[in-house]
This record gives sequence, structure tokens and C-alpha cells, in this order.
Amino acid sequence: MGRTVLTRLFAFVLVIHCTGWMSSSAATRVSLVDNGYVDLVFAISDAAPQDQSDIIIKNIKKMVLDASPVLYVATGDRAYFKSVLILIPQSWKDVEANASSWETFEKADVIVDAPNPRHKDVPYTRQNGKCGERGEKIHLTPNYVATLDQENNNQVYGKPGKVFVHEWAHYRYGVFDEYGTRGDTNFPLFYRVQGEKKPVPNMCANKPAVFNVRDISNNSSDCKIDPVTKNYDENCAFDFNKFYRPDTSLASYHQIDSVVHFCKDNQQHAHKSEAPTKHNAMCGGVSVWTVIMRSPDFKDNKSTKRTKQVDLDKMPTEFNIVRSSGSRFVLVADVSDSMRICNRIDKLGESVRAWIKHDLPTGSKLGMIMFSSMAHVVSDLQVITDMNSRQEMMKKVPSQLFSATCIGCGLDLAVQMLQSSNSTETSGIIVLVTDGKNSPGYLTIADVQKDIIDAGIRVVSVAFGEQADKNIEQLADITDGKSYFIRDDDTSEALEQAFLGACTYQSSVNSSDLQFKLFERTASADQSPTDINGGFDVDPTVGRNLKLSIFNLEKLANLESMELTAPDGHVVSKIDYQTTTASVTVDLAMVGRWALNIKLNSPQTKSVLVTVTTQLRPNVKTPITTRCWVPNGADIKNANNNRIRIHAEVWKGSHPVTGATVRAFLVKPNDESEILDLLDNGVNADTVADDGVYSKYYTNATQQGRYTVQCQVISNNDTAQGLGFFGSASPQLHGNVIDGNDNGTPISSFTRIASGGSFQVEIPVQSYDAYPPGEVTDLAVMLVNDTATNITIGLQWTAPGDELDAGTVAYYELKYSDIAADVMNSNFDDESSVRKRRSVIKEDDLVAGSLEPIEAGSLQTATFMLSDIQRERPYYVALRAVDKANNTGQVSNLVVFFVPDKSALLIVEDFNGDLEGSTGFETRDIIYVKQSGVRVTSLLVAAFGLILIACLCVTLLMAVIKHTKAHSSYAGIPASKNHDLP
Repeated sequence: MGRTVLTRLFAFVLVIHCTGWMSSSAATRVSLVDNGYVDLVFAISDAAPQDQSDIIIKNIKKMVLDASPVLYVATGDRAYFKSVLILIPQSWKDVEANASSWETFEKADVIVDAPNPRHKDVPYTRQNGKCGERGEKIHLTPNYVATLDQENNNQVYGKPGKVFVHEWAHYRYGVFDEYGTRGDTNFPLFYRVQGEKKPVPNMCANKPAVFNVRDISNNSSDCKIDPVTKNYDENCAFDFNKFYRPDTSLASYHQIDSVVHFCKDNQQHAHKSEAPTKHNAMCGGVSVWTVIMRSPDFKDNKSTKRTKQVDLDKMPTEFNIVRSSGSRFVLVADVSDSMRICNRIDKLGESVRAWIKHDLPTGSKLGMIMFSSMAHVVSDLQVITDMNSRQEMMKKVPSQLFSATCIGCGLDLAVQMLQSSNSTETSGIIVLVTDGKNSPGYLTIADVQKDIIDAGIRVVSVAFGEQADKNIEQLADITDGKSYFIRDDDTSEALEQAFLGACTYQSSVNSSDLQFKLFERTASADQSPTDINGGFDVDPTVGRNLKLSIFNLEKLANLESMELTAPDGHVVSKIDYQTTTASVTVDLAMVGRWALNIKLNSPQTKSVLVTVTTQLRPNVKTPITTRCWVPNGADIKNANNNRIRIHAEVWKGSHPVTGATVRAFLVKPNDESEILDLLDNGVNADTVADDGVYSKYYTNATQQGRYTVQCQVISNNDTAQGLGFFGSASPQLHGNVIDGNDNGTPISSFTRIASGGSFQVEIPVQSYDAYPPGEVTDLAVMLVNDTATNITIGLQWTAPGDELDAGTVAYYELKYSDIAADVMNSNFDDESSVRKRRSVIKEDDLVAGSLEPIEAGSLQTATFMLSDIQRERPYYVALRAVDKANNTGQVSNLVVFFVPDKSALLIVEDFNGDLEGSTGFETRDIIYVKQSGVRVTSLLVAAFGLILIACLCVTLLMAVIKHTKAHSSYAGIPASKNHDLP
């Protein structure tokens, strides 16, 4: 492992943070203390106008104060908002504020930032996790906050306090929306309910909805029936009656004044488990209340109802306005004798000096501590102002080695340095570098862990070799930091990413400091000569300070030439040599496809590493950024019961980038490499489709030890800049506030590479079938065909994997019933007489498509003929996957289909909306029949023939009745003896 490769470790300490890295969403510092949430952080971006600073701060306070009693009632007197920090931009110089400590925009719970183009000013929560997992953050816009008190704002979005509690439930408790959306096949605006002749709104409420429908396409009070779903079509909307007064649900239509509770499992606030909402799909039909009560905040009786009622109007909420005063770093370096192995101390010194010289932000403070059997201050916190101050700090980098290892000693001294009486701040970033375990009898990590947490200090851990203390990952996790693992003999791309990705945190980042990696390749150089060729794209957002670098040169003389060729053919070949590194730099690179060529004239034992990095072009404000992370955290105790996910986020400004090719590269403890294709399809590991977050489960953690992760993004012909995504945006009853269209804008060719850090597994996966099949959350009815002889339904779903979202399952189980409970998770296997109305869909029922499982992630369709369906009754369908070891996945989301009584329908062929000449039918009672099935003309002829036969039968019957009546009228007259007439 070359020295200058390690140099890049600290050279990019700030870079990955600048591209927006975030760790596990569960890393928020908010906690529940005596029933009050403390340390809730609102962060305001520079997108908020400074001339609106007073009204924005005032309205943030109002929203929280309004939300506190709402949350208190909704959680059954369990929680309210006790303390809030408001982090304002550094540009707001005229606003009085305290110095910030640990608060950053990237890690805030709530951000006030530029609008998502699709959401506009609608509040929403970004959720990348599964049911019960905390979200990323709540997003409010400056305009929404500034106009909070306006009546129109309340009419459109709802009362601020209830809006915030709605989003808080998403963010803190991991619940999902309990309402439908027009045009959504999975979560429709309406659905069919047993006993109702018409579709009803898809929602959770403790009282039947009282509403009026309207067709937004023609502004009429009637809605058409969709020919496939037998539901109202996508142009149908509704309005609640002004006298409708339900109590639930805040996760549904919270705009209704009377709504103050979440749906529960009791009769008073009964949950609608059969409703096709996203919450039911994601949480298996479990109520919102149950999910909330399973939250770490409330489970195990950690926070129960107060014995003494609190005055809801006087709940104290403390607010503290803070502003960043610059970043503070402390390097805590291991100088124990084991750092002699593989020249670790020399490599560390070179990398630290390069970091100080090139990448440590001007205006920040740096301190250095070295530890062995005890800790020593190498340098107190010093402000980095110019090159002279950098040179002075570089001279102090430690190089001597001593015996024993006291990691706790180094950390303890770092805490003291950051809490010096000379500063009002207590927090900062500790970069901990160590290669061994804590020596017995010395201060340990556990001894100082509480002090670190209480001070709000983040720890970024860098482990040299497998023998590095196993507790450093846990420390990074609980302090909201990140972990990196470095192999002594590894120059693979994962090792390089560890150096590139060792990041620290700043309260704010100058976009001109952002740095992006466009190319990386590890190449063997054991033959002579060696030619290394490659290509990369410089997109219109980058190109400043473009640098081609080669690392791990054993001799500089081994390098014969090094060239960059621009799109116009211009060649740049001026080489800058360092100890084991060489580079070629272009001040401002032309946009387009570039080529690189490196020639080595002598063999060497070590592989070389080739990278291309760059920065934003002048005046560019909206870069394409990528972050890569493992939401499970860096310390995974047991992989068998921890579903490891890899996420990669790709955004351009506030726009998600969709359709890209995204891969995760993992290196296992035994140095084996694996590649995962990450998807943004809204199923399996991915929560929301087309939100710019690409995801995949990692099911092959079969070894104990440390794993490294990096993500690569490459654009293709389908890659586009999207408008945004719906997320958890509250439903709108007053106009189409959310933009339902997403005509993506084509995006220029680009590449990004980002580090995901490392994670360690204590108990690895024991067998191939350690995980069950993935669950299906997008089951949809695509066809309901009612002919004279049979009823067929067409279903569609995304195939799950044998191991979560990997592989192919063995088979599917499909069941349906007119009782929703019959096919839900808890009852799917119940074969008692209680489920006698449930039916099983078998292979014999198949008329099109296939029930044969296909590769995970593929779209699967199947059409079935069902014989026991009764009209005018909704039927619920669900499926479940089974793997080769007979492990079963979760039951899918419920879908409902409905077959109307034909006598109540007007059958029209290729209906175009014109009802001239037809009277006595409402447009909502029209069913469309497409020509792809039995021809409508044939049906009409057959119907006419049946009517004619019926008429003849009626005529004959009337003649018989008449004859019978005539006979009976003479039967009562006595017989005459004289039959002659008088």
C-alpha cells in the first residue's frame, strides 16, 4: 500500500462530506426526556431570503408551539416538543444568535430549503427506510414558512401544528400515508368497500366518509368508471361534506378540524387494514398507532402517559438560535509500536500533511493528539489562515513510536481540548486513527464514550488492519460519524475509496470546495511495458482543476508518460511528480469525452491506482452529487437478523436524477469483491420510486470482519433530471398543489464515484437461506374482464428474490376473498372454517402470463379465470412468495377488484364521453368494454336474441293462462238436458 495512496485519505477528508454524505437516518440526536423531545434541529439554508429572517424564525416557533399539544394528544399524553435549536445561515449576519456546536444542515431533523419542483411548497418527509424506520428529514420551504399565518396557507395545507405532527410521524416513527392519490394504481384515491354500491375515498377514518365526487376534466359532479379497475377513473376527485367530523387520522386527512388522533386497533379509532394505502402496504396492515408504539421512544414502557395532566396551553418549548462559527478538528493518532508494521506511521504522516496542505478549510481549527500508553498534545487548536499556518502544523505531525495502546487516553484528551475554557463551544470532529486493540488496564473507549456524546462530538474512525479495536465502529455510529477500514496490502478500488471517503463535518459547505471523482481503476503493473487506457465524461457542471493521478509507483522512473486527451484532440502531458505519486492537471477542462493514457516502462510488484478528480466549473451552483451509505450503520452485531441495505443518492440540486446505472462495489474481509446493481424502483430494498435514491439488500455477509463499500453512478440514454417525487406530501383538498407530471429533462453524460465507508459484522450469515423471500408491495389489478361465460382478472407485480431481493423464489401463493381479513398476514395460513369464504388461485386458473417465478426485480403478470365470484361485491387479493427452503415472505399489499351487476350498467364500445341519445344513467354507472375481448356487437345481438325468445315465451304463457281462465268460467254451469236452442 503506497504512501501517497494513504495521502488521499486525508486529502479528501472534507470532500465526501461536501458531496452530501449522511449516515444512518436513525442517527438523529433528538431524544425523549421526561415526555419531552429535546435537541430537535431546524436548519435554514441560504435559499431563504435574509429579509424574511424574522418572519421565518417567528413562524418556525409558531409551528412547533402549535404542534406540541397536537402531538401530546395524538400520542396519548406521551410526548411533546421541549427544546428546539434553529440553525441559521452564516449569511444572516444581522440576526442575533449563539455559536453552534454540533448542529449541521446535513444532519438537521427539519430543513427550510428551496422547494422540490414537484412538491412546490408542500411540506414532506424523505423516507428511504422500511416500516418503523426513521426518515431522512422533514422538508419545509421558505415560502411555506413565511406565509404560515395566511388563511390561504391553512386552507391548502392544513393548520401548521397538525401539518408538522403529520410529518413528524413519518420522520420519527416510520409510518406512511393513509390516503390515496389520483392515477396511482397501487394507492388509488378511491376503492371498493363491502356493502357500498359506489367507490369510497381511500383513507383511514373512524367514521364513514361523507363526500361529493367531481370530474376535474369537465368540471361536472359525475365521475366515470374505469374499465379495468371498476373504480372511478383518474379524473375523479372528491370533497368532504362540511359537516363531516371524524376523529382520525392524522396520517390521513389531517386538514379536517375534528381529526386529532391516529388510527388504532380499538373500535373507537379503528384502523382500516383493508384500505389500499401505502401505510398498509409497507406495514402489512398494522395500524399507525401500533407502529408508533413500537418506536424506541415508547416501547418497553420507556415513556408512558403522565400521571399528572399537563396544561396543553402552557407546555414549555425552549428555542435556541445558533449560527456556525467554523469547524474544529482534532486528529487523534495512534503512535504505538504496532504502527511500525507496513510503515503505517510514515503513511499516516504523509497523508495528514497532504490534508493540512491542500484540503483543510481556511478558517477552521485543527488540533493534534498522539497516544500510546498515554496521550500527549502535539498541537493545541490552531486557526488555519494561510500557507504559513499550514506549514507550521505540518511540521508537528507525529512520527515517533512508543509502547502500549490507550485509545481512551487519546479520546479523553481530545474532549478536554474541544471543551477548553478558552472557547464557548464544546463540540467538534475527532478523526481517530488506530491499528490495534486497547491495552489491558488502560482507559478505554467505553470510559470516555459518555463524555463524547454529551459534548456533541462526532467521531470518524479509521482502522488500520483487521486488528484495529472493534469498538471504534460503534463509537462512530453512536456519535453520528462514519467508519473506514484500510488494508495494509490492498490497493483495490475499495481501499482507495476508504481514503477518499474519510470525511468530517462542517456546518456549511462552499460549493466551490466540492470535489468529485470521475474515474478510478486498479491495474496490475507486473509486466513491462504496461499501458493503461480509459475514458471519462466531463459534464457541464464540472471541469475545474481536473486531475489525473497515479498512485503506488515504486519508482518514479517506472513512469514513461502520462496524458490526457481533450474532446478536441488537445493533449495535456505535463507531469507533476511526488514521492510515489504522479499527476497531470488541467485548470479548466472542456466539456465532453476525455481519454487518458499511462505508460509504465518497468514492472513493479504493487498494483497502481489511477483516479480522475475535479471541481465545479465557475459560476455553477447546482452540481450533480452522489452519496453512498449503509443505513444499518457501521457496527452490525448479527447479520442474520439485520437486513443490510446499500443506498446511493444521485441528485442535481433539488432534482433527483433517475434512470442512471448505479452499482455498489463491496470488498469482504477475505478480499473477495462483489458488485450489486442498485435500483430506484420503489420495491424491495427501495422505498420510493424515482426519488434519486437507488437501493439493494446485501445478503452475502458470510464472513466475520470488516467490509468496505463504494458506489459508482454512470449515466445512460434513460438518465434524466426529474421534477421530484411525492414522498409523504400531505393530500391536497383545495386544488392540484402537487405537480403530478414528471417530464424528466435529459441530462448530459456523467460519472460519479463515492465512498460508502466500511461496516463490520460480528456474527455473519450462517446459510444461504438466512433471509426469507422479499415482500411484494406493488401488487396491482390490471384487468377485470366480465364476459357471458366467465370472469378473469389480470395481476401485475415486481418479482421478489429468494433472498430478499436477490435470486428467484420457488413459487407463489395467491389467495382471494370477499373478506379482507382472510388474506392478510396474520390469517394467510389460517385453514380453519372461519376462512371458508377464501379461495386459492391455482395454476389451473391461469389463462395468460405465467406463475413461474422470474428473476427478482422483473415485472411479472398473470391473468386468471375465477369461477366463484359474485357480482356487486369487492374481492381482496394478496400473494406471498416461498423460497426453496420453504421460507415464506411477508404477504403482499392487498388489492381489490369488483365486478358490477351488468343490469345496472350502460355498455358502450370505445366510449368517448358523449352521452347524447342515452338517458336514465349517470356517468358514474358507465362501464367501458374494449374490443380486445368478445366483440360488443356480438354481445348486443346475443342479448337481442335472448330478449326475443323471452317475449315469445311470455306470449305463449299468456295464451295458456287465457285458455285456462275461459275453461274455468264454464265449469260451474249445470248441464242442460236439452242442448237445442229454444
